Amino acid sequence: MENTTQEIIYQFLAVGMSALFALLSLAIRKLIVNKINIEKYGFENDRIERIISNAIDFAEQKAQEYAKMGASKISGIEKLSIAREYIDKIDKSIVAKYAEQLDDMITRKIAQKWKS
Repeated sequence: MENTTQEIIYQFLAVGMSALFALLSLAIRKLIVNKINIEKYGFENDRIERIISNAIDFAEQKAQEYAKMGASKISGIEKLSIAREYIDKIDKSIVAKYAEQLDDMITRKIAQKWKS
């Protein structure tokens, strides 16, 4: 009787410890995956910010070229269109991924550049 009771207790402890290790492993895996996703998002976000900044600079450069040629200054909507075309040439996936938000992203970046 004593050996049977000990064996049952041992089996329950083994199952409990296995479950505990499984939960701990799952939590660690989830933490690592989240960290990787956060880093990937950060790299992607920095890349998009850099491309948008370059697009704004490109649009400003084009506006200055038109002004030097005697044309009137380009309106904000035309600059936005030029910046959008630049982004489309550099990376079409950004335009596809952020189609509706891209104009707002460019406008926000322009506001950031003018503040600094």
